[in-house]
Amino acid sequence: MVLCGGNCAIWGFDENGKDIYWTVTGDAVTTMCLCDFDGDGEMELIIGSPDSELRIFKNDLMRAELLETDAVVVLQGFDKNRFGYALANGTVGMYQKDQRLWRIKSKSVITAILPYPNDDMVTCIWNSGKIDVRSISESGEVVCRNSTLAGQTVVAGFTSHMEKYDQLEFTVVTMDGKVHGFNNSKPKEIVDKTQEALHTYGQKKHNLLIELSNFEQEEQLSEADKEKDFRIPIGTTVECKLFVSKSDRTLYLVLEASHEVCIRGVIAFAEGLFEGESYIWIPKLIEGNGDRVQIPIVTEKDMANEIHIRTFLGPQESSKLSVFETALSIPRFARFCVLQTDDAFTMPMSYVEVNIKIRNQRILDWVMDTFLIDIDFPMDPEDDLMEIRFLGLASKKGQELCIKHYQSDGKTIIYHNCLDTAGNIIQSMCDYFVIDTLEAHAEFPEVFAEVEEICNELDSMYDVRDRLTTDLSEKQSMLMEVVVRAEDAIVIDDLDLVRKYYTRLRHMDRSVRQAFHLRANNHERFVQSLRRLHKIIEQAAKLRCGEPSRKIVSACREAIADDNKSILAKYLKFGV
Repeated sequence: MVLCGGNCAIWGFDENGKDIYWTVTGDAVTTMCLCDFDGDGEMELIIGSPDSELRIFKNDLMRAELLETDAVVVLQGFDKNRFGYALANGTVGMYQKDQRLWRIKSKSVITAILPYPNDDMVTCIWNSGKIDVRSISESGEVVCRNSTLAGQTVVAGFTSHMEKYDQLEFTVVTMDGKVHGFNNSKPKEIVDKTQEALHTYGQKKHNLLIELSNFEQEEQLSEADKEKDFRIPIGTTVECKLFVSKSDRTLYLVLEASHEVCIRGVIAFAEGLFEGESYIWIPKLIEGNGDRVQIPIVTEKDMANEIHIRTFLGPQESSKLSVFETALSIPRFARFCVLQTDDAFTMPMSYVEVNIKIRNQRILDWVMDTFLIDIDFPMDPEDDLMEIRFLGLASKKGQELCIKHYQSDGKTIIYHNCLDTAGNIIQSMCDYFVIDTLEAHAEFPEVFAEVEEICNELDSMYDVRDRLTTDLSEKQSMLMEVVVRAEDAIVIDDLDLVRKYYTRLRHMDRSVRQAFHLRANNHERFVQSLRRLHKIIEQAAKLRCGEPSRKIVSACREAIADDNKSILAKYLKFGV
C-alpha cells in the first residue's frame, strides 16, 4: 500500500491504484513515517503537520498526539518504539513512545534523519552540509562529525547499497546535482585516545581550581568588605506562582523575592510558550524595592507546560548578582480559570453531552489537575449535580466554559463554543479516567451550519471547475491555432497578416491568462474548503473515543465518496 498525505487527509492506494484507506487529520501532512509506537508488534503511522503536532494513527484511528514547538519537517522510524523528528526551527530530537529522549537545536535545518550506522545511532544530515552521527541514548551526544560538504546546500539524504549488497551506506544529494556516498569504514589502526582523555580531565581540573579559588577568596573577605560588596541577606528566597487577573483576563507569572531584595532580571524558558522558547525581562526603571515581577503568560494551545526560571537578585548598586533557579508547571487548560459561583457568567450556546459514570469528587480532581483553580471549590458530596464554570483568559477571551456532571446517571455536559477545545477536554477526560469507548451527542450550530455551507460550495465548485477547465482548454487550442497561422504568415512574408495575427494573439493570451487565474482561484477555494471540512470531521471525531470516533471518520468518508454530503452534519451531531 502507498500512503499519501494531503490537505488534512491521508490516502492509501493498493498496487492497482484503488483507494483502500482514508482518514482525516487536524492539518496538512508534511511528513510521515512508520513505527511500532505502542510495542504491540504492529506498525503505527506517525505524521507531522505545520501546526507543530505529531499524530499517531493505528489503522484509521488516532492513537495519540504530541505537541512540538514548530512545523514538523522530517520523521524517521527506528526500532524499540523510537522515532526521530526534526522541526522547521532547526530542532532535531528522538522519542520513545510518547516520551522525548533528547532534543538539540541548531541554526541549520535538518534535511534527513537516517538509521545509520546501527540501531543505536542516528545520522543527522543538515541543509548546510554538516553531518552528525549521534547516539540514540538519552543524551543524544555526538559520536562523530563530517564537514566535507560544509557550505553546500543539501536537498536529500537516504541509505542505500551502492557498492556492496551486504554493506549499508548513506547517500547525500546537493543542490548542484552532485551525489556523495558515505560508508562507515573502520580505522586501520587503533586510535590513541590518551590525548583526548588528558584534555577532558585537564578541563575538569581547571573548572575545579576556579571553584576552589572562589571559596578561598570568600574566606579572606572581612565583614566590611562583604558589606561593600552589596550581598543579599542569607536565607533569601524567590516565590514563584501563577496569578489570574480577572479584570484584563490574563494569566501572569509572579516572582517575589523575600527580604525586599531587588529583582534585576528574569530569564524564563518554556517550549511553545514564548517566541524562541525563551523570555527575558530586564526593568528599564526599578520602582520601589523592585522585589516583585509580573510576566504575562499567553498560551495559544491546550497543552501542559513547564517553565524553567532563572531570577537574578541583587541591590541596584551591585555589579554582582545572585542567580536563583526555579520551575513551575502550567496545567493543560491554562486558558481557563475557575469562577466563583456568584461571578457573572454567560452560558455558551454550543455543548457536547457524554456519559461518564464516576463520582463528582473524581471530576473535581481532574479539574484541579488540568485547569487553573485558585479557590476552594464548594462541593457537597451528596449533591447530584456539580456545575463548574470557567473564565476564558487571553487567547480565549469572551469564550466561557461550563462543565456539568450528574452523579446519579453519569451525564456530563460540556458547554463551550469552540469545537476543537471541547474535543481536547473530552480526550483529556478519557485519558485521565482510562476510558476506551465513549459516545457523544454534540450541538454546535455554527459549526454544523458551516459544514452545510461548505458542502453546498463544494458542489458548485465541482461544476465551476469543470466549466473553467473546458473553457481554458478551448482557449488554449484557439491560441495554438493563431500561433500556427502567424508562423505561416511569416513564411509567405505577408506583414499585414502577421500584424493582424499577433494582435489577435496578444488579446487571446490575455484571455487565457484570465481563464487560468479564475481556475487557479477556484481550485484554491476548493482546497481551502475541503481542508476546513476535513478539520471539522477530525475535531468532531475527538468528541468521541475509541470505536465511535473511528466510525465517524469512516462514515464521513463514505458520505463524501458517495456524494451524500447532506448527511455529514447528522453524523457529526449524533455519531454513527
